[in-house]
Amino acid sequence: MNIQITGKNITVTPALQAYVDDKIGGLIKYNEAITEIRVTLEHVREQRKEEYRAAAQLHVGHEVLFTEEVAVDMYGAIDIVKDELIRQLRDLKNKLETKHRKANAASRDLKSAV
Repeated sequence: MNIQITGKNITVTPALQAYVDDKIGGLIKYNEAITEIRVTLEHVREQRKEEYRAAAQLHVGHEVLFTEEVAVDMYGAIDIVKDELIRQLRDLKNKLETKHRKANAASRDLKSAV
């Protein structure tokens, strides 16, 4: 699994990189088919408001999962992204299991009809 971390208007410190590796890299336990993770960390300043944006793109088999979140601190944004990616990985797993179950049921119905 390859993790790429990119910073826009922010320096990716070793502490921040370790935090991303720990939080986002831990997603491998939810799906072992993850091949690549791209994380973009950004510091945004808009009219007296400072925000931190974290975005992540996961490549799982032939699927690509993406999420982007904004928070008042970078660590909070990373945590929210991690939680959203966990939800998306669970949804993907349920989708694939349902598809597999329907295919098995259809083949059983076909065999019983013959």
